[in-house]
Amino acid sequence: MSAQAEAEKEADDRTTVATVCLGGCSGCHMEFLNVDHGLIDLVEEVDIVASHMIVDEKGVPEADVGIAEGVVTNEENVEVAEELRENCDTVVAWGDCAALRGIMSLRNYQDRDEMLEETFAEKADDESEVPFGDDEGVPKLLEDARPLDEYIDVDVYVPGCPPDAEVMKESLEALARGETPEIEGDKLQYD
Repeated sequence: MSAQAEAEKEADDRTTVATVCLGGCSGCHMEFLNVDHGLIDLVEEVDIVASHMIVDEKGVPEADVGIAEGVVTNEENVEVAEELRENCDTVVAWGDCAALRGIMSLRNYQDRDEMLEETFAEKADDESEVPFGDDEGVPKLLEDARPLDEYIDVDVYVPGCPPDAEVMKESLEALARGETPEIEGDKLQYD
């Protein structure tokens, strides 16, 4: 952690949290917002420094805890995952896509190029073309969708599709106390 980040941390002893959404539906972030008024209590313990639905921050800043939702499905996802691991002390795979590869990996059973051709060219207008990566401003699709831990080291898994909002809140509170969250039994949720 940089000297400036250390000084800011001393002034504010809350655990800093950065979240990212990789390839997925944002359902985990949406469920997390169901904590509702519990967010007010939670921000006494954690400072959410980056989250696409809560904080307007581009990139992944240095943080105590980095949370990734979604499966790694394109080259940009790989870069974001690597940035998360580099800038965060503890990395959390939030939800089944990040932890296990989830429903988004159903595309792994189709030929990638055929799928792109059918989606972008055959079902669009006569002038539509398949985007081929950075040339079109669209990240290149990886051959397969894979879970987060196939690209970076993951410290904590919070499974579920999506995990229950209260379980996500309790997990963050445990991490803020320096504990590893325990998620088992009725805390596992698949809606």
